[in-house]
Amino acid sequence: MEQKDFFLLALQQIHDFPFTRCNASRFITPELGFVRSVEGMDEIAESILIPGRPYRLTEGRIVYIQSGYIRARINLREVTVSGGQLIVSSPGAVLEFEEMPANMDVTMLAFTDDFMEGWQKEPLLHAYLQGGLFFAVDLDEKERKRLEVFLDLIWEVLHDEPFPRDTVRSLISALFRQIEVFYHRDAAVARQEHTRQEEIFNRFLKLVNRYAVHERNITFYADELYLSPRYLSTLIKQVSGRTVMDWVNAAVVQEAKLQLRHTDKLVYQIADDLNFPNASFFCKFFRRMTGKTPHAYRDED
Repeated sequence: MEQKDFFLLALQQIHDFPFTRCNASRFITPELGFVRSVEGMDEIAESILIPGRPYRLTEGRIVYIQSGYIRARINLREVTVSGGQLIVSSPGAVLEFEEMPANMDVTMLAFTDDFMEGWQKEPLLHAYLQGGLFFAVDLDEKERKRLEVFLDLIWEVLHDEPFPRDTVRSLISALFRQIEVFYHRDAAVARQEHTRQEEIFNRFLKLVNRYAVHERNITFYADELYLSPRYLSTLIKQVSGRTVMDWVNAAVVQEAKLQLRHTDKLVYQIADDLNFPNASFFCKFFRRMTGKTPHAYRDED
């Protein structure tokens, strides 16, 4: 079954978009993308960054917020990031933009797994490529300047002829080592603020993002976290204001939307992929959760 012509926020699709791929603010190939500023990219942004529509990142992203802010949902979590923050998100993350004001500007780096193939990977880089990694770091003034030095150097080297592949890979590896320093410093502060319950909730969400399509019972998640189902249910409700099944169902709906919007699969095939007994059960579930039938959602502009 062929896929529709759509954007999964993949480098290949962005590379194929009819615009200048390499200029003073961007360098985009099918395996490596570096955007120094999103100014002048309104056309592509309006085409692929549609608020309320979920996308899956084919490659991960390192995003430095220069100005403004972004409000989005990443792997079910609502996040708001603003100027001076650094975001790191692994390949495979599901992203849904909610708000991006006109004054927002970012620097962004993305690369395929194949680009780093055979290269010695630092622990954070290895975890990044394995998937499931997402965090945002608040940078102080000194850290911002340090990060900008790394990004400026990578940008400069990208334009050498012939293309210095190994040098770029070495610089990316070094960048991840530096980001790891930022992360551990920020995490040490966060640990003082986060409660034990919040830590369990974060672990629970990772499990939901990974298993919700096939595991839709509270006992499974409780067992994975070595908790009783009753305690897990109470904890999740207290921390998030939502039930365990609210989160699980949200993950299933998110995956359903991705398949409805971005594949030509028939509804019964999607129902099977999502572990529903038949298409009728899936349609009733989807309508209960979204207020729309699967066909109506697919046909929306």
